Amino acid sequence: MGNSYLEALKFWNQAFDLDEEAKEQYRKELDPEDYKELASSGKLAEVLVRELAGKKRVLDYGCGEGWAGILLNKSGCKDVTSVDVVENAIKLAEFLKSLYDIKDGLKMECVPDTWLDSVEPGTYDGIFCSNVIDVLPAEVTDAILANFARVATDDAKIVIGMNYYFEPVSKPDKGIEIRNGNEMYVNGVLRMVTRTDDEWREILGRYFTVEKVEYFAWPGETEEKRRIFVLKK
Repeated sequence: MGNSYLEALKFWNQAFDLDEEAKEQYRKELDPEDYKELASSGKLAEVLVRELAGKKRVLDYGCGEGWAGILLNKSGCKDVTSVDVVENAIKLAEFLKSLYDIKDGLKMECVPDTWLDSVEPGTYDGIFCSNVIDVLPAEVTDAILANFARVATDDAKIVIGMNYYFEPVSKPDKGIEIRNGNEMYVNGVLRMVTRTDDEWREILGRYFTVEKVEYFAWPGETEEKRRIFVLKK
């Protein structure tokens, strides 16, 4: 495991830190009856539910705060496993799971980076992974995709959410440094690996058939430039 990966883990663990004040803010702002509000993008949530809610067993890999697992559980999929290597992300996810009063059908777990290696082949007929494989070193991403192909059933659907493509240009005044041609480091921490749609099609196509690419935006963004790759085994 390289230093860039360890530094990224440290960054995200701090980003998901949850204190009592933050918990109280969630309680005030979230409506336990309106689980769809957890998704920052209605388009991403729409694709997630359309492609995976009807599956028997879904893996939400790199789940962050766990919004996708909660949405899938509430939308009818009663066997969802949400995992993340970031300890504080799972603490937040478990808190939100309790806030939405989910008792069954959704397992959340902090796992080591080798966890996928231990999963039995053909375990999941649905996999969701958003803002994960494009923020990691290339060798880590490739290992994850190879394992996704191994743990997926023959009829599995896979939904991959990604950041938008940007021209890899260093901007020292903003703390942005490009390394290895396409790795964006912000203040010394790997934050993104930028690739075009065609480059991702080639990488994903080593393991899956790319059915379609759709686009979405986060709140406040005027253009839908972020990518959703819908794949099949």
